[in-house]
Amino acid sequence: MNMFLLGIDGLPRWMWQQFADSGVMPHSQQLLKTGTLVPMKSALPEVSSAAWASIVTGENSGGHNVFGFTDLMDGSYTLGFTSSRTFRSKPFWAREGAGPSLIMNVPQTYPAQPMSGMLVSGFVALDLKRAVHPPEQLAWLESIGYAVDADMSLVEKGKQKFVDELHRVMAARCQALHHHWDREPWQNIMFVFTGTDRLNHYLWEDYEDASSPFHQTFLDYYHEVDTQIGRIQERLDDNITLAAVSDHGFARQRMSVNLNCLLAENGFLTLKDSQRPSYIDMLPETKAFAMDPGRIYLHRQGRYPGGTVSADEAESLMQQLTTFFLNAEVNGQPITSEVIRGKAAYSGPFAHRAPDLIGMAAKDIALSGRVNLSELVETPR
Repeated sequence: MNMFLLGIDGLPRWMWQQFADSGVMPHSQQLLKTGTLVPMKSALPEVSSAAWASIVTGENSGGHNVFGFTDLMDGSYTLGFTSSRTFRSKPFWAREGAGPSLIMNVPQTYPAQPMSGMLVSGFVALDLKRAVHPPEQLAWLESIGYAVDADMSLVEKGKQKFVDELHRVMAARCQALHHHWDREPWQNIMFVFTGTDRLNHYLWEDYEDASSPFHQTFLDYYHEVDTQIGRIQERLDDNITLAAVSDHGFARQRMSVNLNCLLAENGFLTLKDSQRPSYIDMLPETKAFAMDPGRIYLHRQGRYPGGTVSADEAESLMQQLTTFFLNAEVNGQPITSEVIRGKAAYSGPFAHRAPDLIGMAAKDIALSGRVNLSELVETPR
């Protein structure tokens, strides 16, 4: 084997160092002592779909064509989920000379595409049957209770049930990793822990509050992740390069702001009356609209069927929107820390599909792009 690429979704660099130093993650402590922990910039926007696509292709979104979990189809207002079929740049395991690879639980790889080796897709995978290549491996995965994602509905039944589910899913994934590791002389293995991100989303307040009954529960989950990292380390020899990467960091979000509400309230976005509004309901007078998370698009002529923003007015409109979002406050709080031009952020053959502007959320803020304009402020997801 040449390389083992380990992914830990949603793990901030500072947290990994802190957990390693404090003994929560002792195997990681040894790993960090013998290696180098360096900061990385995530994708723009900082969303898992684009970030994992960048990690496995080495390209920014302008090269691989994934800008978020959803996107509008070219020349239309039809919204669709991005997937492995959205990729316009090959992941490392599909490139010439890569050799047979074992790829497990990497987000944005659904549905599983033919490749040399074995792949089990990660989030967002809708159906295990379409998440496995080659398909003859499906029956064994089903027999051990392998799941493409944790049952998120268990959050409603209590935090402990939810965390138990995260442990169950991780155990099955790790069982599958070690089972298949032994079956072939793989050139590359990539394995991603995604339960860390799920835990962060729903128990971050418990982590920050040392008096919470679920504070130790949070730490215990990371300890188990570390135990599995230790099992992986034990199997690697000096000829194998081990690299670990996270797609983005994490922080508590106290308020989610719907950018489309702000755009509508200030005359940039106009929708037809509709009980279930969508992008197709945008009227020609619309100048700009937003998509998750913080992607802002001009309603350009030639790009959208009803677009009216000409190339001549695009620059002044972008300046106006940049100033607007930098100065915008909700409940007395700034909502952006920075507004970045798409042309400055992306390069490659698909950079023309990029958002015109990317709003970077201010501290404690999440930026939403829902088309439903009923609520400006939402509960962060």
